[in-house]
Amino acid sequence: MTRWELPETHALVETAFGAAQLKLARESIRSLVDREHYASYHFREASRLTKDFERRHLKDGFLLEIYTQQGERKRLAFEQYIIKASAHAVASVQSIHALPDILANAIYLASGRNLLPNSLAEHEIALPSVVSALTTDTNFCSLAPLLTKAQSGSHWRHLAALTNLSKHRSVVRASLNEDLTGLRANHRELHFQSFERKARYFPAISVQSLLEPEFLRLATLIVEVGHELNVCLRRIAV
Repeated sequence: MTRWELPETHALVETAFGAAQLKLARESIRSLVDREHYASYHFREASRLTKDFERRHLKDGFLLEIYTQQGERKRLAFEQYIIKASAHAVASVQSIHALPDILANAIYLASGRNLLPNSLAEHEIALPSVVSALTTDTNFCSLAPLLTKAQSGSHWRHLAALTNLSKHRSVVRASLNEDLTGLRANHRELHFQSFERKARYFPAISVQSLLEPEFLRLATLIVEVGHELNVCLRRIAV
């Protein structure tokens, strides 16, 4: 799929709703791009730190060796590494989790919904309310079914629970998991630990397995929504 032509969107929004509205919409659209970049950056950094720690301290050994008397130096290095890698992993999760609501805000503003008499209060603008509002808008209703897909990924519930638990109660830490069976493709992987939220159990999962599918799914969906937004705007930007 071709990229979302942002300059065209900006021009169409300004033509349809004016410069002040463009300024509002442009900030949310830019934030979509920023959050995608942040998520990707933090994921790459977590991976880079893991590879660097392995290269420096585990090249010819096992993770358990850091807990021996002879492994004190490695253990200190591991503690520093895991704090940094965990921070990047959690930050990547949070940026991915933010994408659906930022997308909803971007579409709400780019479609001029805030200019209508029955507009939502600022704190009410979120994915479900925007989908509901668009459903009855003859000019932009085709965007509603696309937006409903934003939180429908196979790992979305896990990612959302991890984000909210880490934000509101306790951080779900990442750990370096070592496969001793030889059955896994990757000998070592950075894993999010298992946790419970709202009486539901979420098992441990590799950072890559959780983040990569949801990031790619949302990145593709955002472009699809952007294309459809431009289609809708072209019909009214006269």
